[in-house]
Amino acid sequence: MQRGAALLFSASLLRRVHLCVRSVTTLLLLALLFGCRSSTALPTVDLTFTSPAGVVSERFVMEVAATPAERGKGLMFRKSLGVSEGMIFLFDQQRRQSFWMKNTFISLDMVFVSSDWKVVGILRDVPPLTQDPRFVSAPSQYVLEFAAGTAGRIGLTEGASVSIAGSLPPVQ
Repeated sequence: MQRGAALLFSASLLRRVHLCVRSVTTLLLLALLFGCRSSTALPTVDLTFTSPAGVVSERFVMEVAATPAERGKGLMFRKSLGVSEGMIFLFDQQRRQSFWMKNTFISLDMVFVSSDWKVVGILRDVPPLTQDPRFVSAPSQYVLEFAAGTAGRIGLTEGASVSIAGSLPPVQ
């Protein structure tokens, strides 16, 4: 009799454990599907260039890197970047900014912009996966990164002005 009761108790316990495991698994799947959206998604702004002759470029959607961690990661580990997408790096003051392409899998154009929103330098087709420092001689407060070939495609030159639509977060 005791053996039969023990078997019933064991079967009942196994059913409960199975139900608990199934419930936890379901909750984890739901969390992955709905609740675990990236909390590190960067804010975006729209950006256009105006050439010295007054020609306005297409609109770009720019992810904003305003913190040391965001600036440090930048576009690392990305496999692609859309033709109208990019990243804007915000710094607290104007100075010579230096970048590298460590863990960056795509070739980029880098556009250096002064505190008065004028393009002061352009590096075109910067090769990926290098640790060579990339900079221009003029000081800048903002650096923009686009897929390689973008600057040439839109005819971007030094002296162009940059316009931002949207709010930039505070620089940290």
